[in-house]
Amino acid sequence: MRKILDNLKIFSALKSYNFLRFHMPGHKGKEEIFPDAIKNIFPSFDVTETFCTDNLLDPKGYIKEFLDGINEFFGSNYSFLSLQGSTHLLQASIAAFSNPYDGILINRDAHKSIYNIAKILKLDIEYIYPQYDDSLGIFTYIDEKHFESVLQTSKSQIVVITSPSYYSIEQNVQALSDIAKKYQKKLIVDQAHGGYYKFAGKKTALDLGADICILSLHKTLPCPNQSALLLSNLSNNDNKKLSAYLGYLHTTSPSYVLLAWSEYGIEFSKMFGRQLFKELEGKLEKLCKPVLEYTNYVYRDVDVLKLLLNFGKAGKNQSFVKNLLERYSIVPELFDQNRILFYFSLVDALFNFEILESFFYDIIKEKGKRELEKKFLSPPRPKKVLKIYQVDNAKKRRVKIYEAEGFVCAQAIIPYPPGFPVVVEGEVIDKDTIEYLQELFGKEFIKENEVDVIEEG
Repeated sequence: MRKILDNLKIFSALKSYNFLRFHMPGHKGKEEIFPDAIKNIFPSFDVTETFCTDNLLDPKGYIKEFLDGINEFFGSNYSFLSLQGSTHLLQASIAAFSNPYDGILINRDAHKSIYNIAKILKLDIEYIYPQYDDSLGIFTYIDEKHFESVLQTSKSQIVVITSPSYYSIEQNVQALSDIAKKYQKKLIVDQAHGGYYKFAGKKTALDLGADICILSLHKTLPCPNQSALLLSNLSNNDNKKLSAYLGYLHTTSPSYVLLAWSEYGIEFSKMFGRQLFKELEGKLEKLCKPVLEYTNYVYRDVDVLKLLLNFGKAGKNQSFVKNLLERYSIVPELFDQNRILFYFSLVDALFNFEILESFFYDIIKEKGKRELEKKFLSPPRPKKVLKIYQVDNAKKRRVKIYEAEGFVCAQAIIPYPPGFPVVVEGEVIDKDTIEYLQELFGKEFIKENEVDVIEEG
């Protein structure tokens, strides 16, 4: 056995992953929050569908009882626990209520899984553009007048918005839901990043009028990677259709180990969520006070479990901050040329932040040359010349990004994280796109990386 272990590359690499995890998943690798009964469920719980086990895709026994409890807790009339993440839930929801060549209306900074299903289903994408903060370099709030004006002319029957965003911005879901209902649109809210809301005493998108709300359990709760939850308040007939499509796109061999672990994480969060969130809020408020002016916390409607720090505004460069991260053995969720994103979970309330406090102190104790007028470039709005699915049969070639100006994009450029595209298939790669990518990732990135484009002629 020892010889086998010594030859395992993945096992050996992950065994040495001993860092402060300010990134997903929400359990943060803290074994102490799991009783031995949960930690030791593999392999004995790794069973399949038999007459002695319930079936996630057609629950009639204990899984149905579990989902009934979910509906009671969240106030939904239908729910589904996915072991293929929010991606599966978003794609199945869109597929259930779309026909080929329909339209779909989404916020431009939607997750790439939505773009992918639009391509597969041959949907024409229409966009809602949130406002933009050029001091932090993030999309922010959806203007309600803009939202309504787009809905007035949109042929799409489905509207998908993200709240909170990857960068923590919470939309006014209640107002957007009222507008969507006015124009008889189904509103799907990708609330993956707010999976902890109900457990912390906050309202979910479902509470605020969304037809479908999708929560990622693993991002901020002590649940395993891949676990996500769909909540619906649609009619019975629509829920039946939704259930069918969820089954079509989900593996027929769901993991009972992950199911059991997810159930534990949910019950843990029900019992301790409010208390942990309150304690964590206090710690985060204290933590961010010295660096408040450089963070997303300056906004009123934000998910506080995501702390975005603009270290460039504090006069520090990427190299300095990278060395600092290595010195403190910190791994953040995102790290680019000017910003760093720390992703917290309810579990973080159980631990102190002395090391992170020291990290922040080192960022601001000796302020470098601060560029007061420095503003982030606005994300490009490339011209669409083809629909996302029309590029599949075109002749393509690869070019360096810095040489791609004027070409039509044949493979979306999606920095990950955060996971939404800068330029989409069928859009023209313009000068603004290349400059924006260079600002995010540096000159070496656009010189070394290539993109698929449609061959001219």
